[in-house]
Amino acid sequence: MSFSADEVARFLGGRVIGDGKIRITGIESREFASEGDITYALTAEEIESISSSRASCVLTTIEKEKYSKTVILVGDIKKALTIMYNAMLEVMPPAKGNVHQSAVVSSSAKLGKDVTVGPNAVIEEGAKIGDNTVISANCYIGSDVIMGRCCRIFPNVTIYSRTKLGEKVIVHSGTVLGADGFGYVPKGDKIYKVPQMGNVIVGDNVEIGANSCIDRGTFTYTEIGDGTKIDNLVQIAHNVRLGKNVLIASQTGIAGSTVVGDNVMMGGQVGIADHAVVGKDVKLAAKSGISGRVAPGRIMFGYPARDAVETKQMYGLMTTLLRYRLELKRFLRGLPKADPEEKRDPGIESGP
Repeated sequence: MSFSADEVARFLGGRVIGDGKIRITGIESREFASEGDITYALTAEEIESISSSRASCVLTTIEKEKYSKTVILVGDIKKALTIMYNAMLEVMPPAKGNVHQSAVVSSSAKLGKDVTVGPNAVIEEGAKIGDNTVISANCYIGSDVIMGRCCRIFPNVTIYSRTKLGEKVIVHSGTVLGADGFGYVPKGDKIYKVPQMGNVIVGDNVEIGANSCIDRGTFTYTEIGDGTKIDNLVQIAHNVRLGKNVLIASQTGIAGSTVVGDNVMMGGQVGIADHAVVGKDVKLAAKSGISGRVAPGRIMFGYPARDAVETKQMYGLMTTLLRYRLELKRFLRGLPKADPEEKRDPGIESGP
């Protein structure tokens, strides 16, 4: 599938300078681009260097009198690339399926049309894999897993039994879906394991980063809503329910039975205690600590998290107190205000 530069410019709301009839078949960076690719230039220096690229066309915001290649001028490079990338994914023809000879696929597993299974992958009994899905090398797909069409499972992913994935789910390398949750009951001199009998349900158009873990439910299920995007190194515990279009940055940990509403955004290293409830449209700043309930639409910051405005005011007050702590000590001790020209009492100045 290819598009002319004129078609791309109209789609992106840009303007072509050069040959608008050249055909574009892909997107690539300057260093790796080949004929038919469109690339991008963010600075004047990059514009000067595009002549050495094999790309056929360049997206840029930099205007000049003459370019060495056909250019599409746009207002926002990141937005334009994102729109074009997703549009091309929609129209790209699916790859022809192939099951590698070293893969182990149960005779009771059902593979849809044009499914690709990489070297040393294992698909257990009763699994159902949707059309045009790619399961890369060394993946493990447990028994009775259900996976929708057009999923992409990168190498070394482990998906435990009975996990359900919707359509167009992307799971990056090293991720584990459906492992037992962290549930134990201490009694006497022993610690007893709570049964982890549920599963994980992942909606459509979800992307899960590398080396993340989503645990199965205890007696019910752990749910990841449609459109949710999860970064690398994220832990989601048993029975957690994430709404639609949730964004979670790296190293965030969400404890068991937490409910997160639609459109919530979490910065890196957010920590959420068990049984918390986070309302829809909430924004949690990086390293925020959450427990209890957060009302919809709030912006939270700090550990423990408070309203972001209050937290910033608190940090500002702490800075002021540190700056004037010596004067405050004198005031509290009933001493006169120190003369800035005089040497201060070491006893007053010492200490935090």
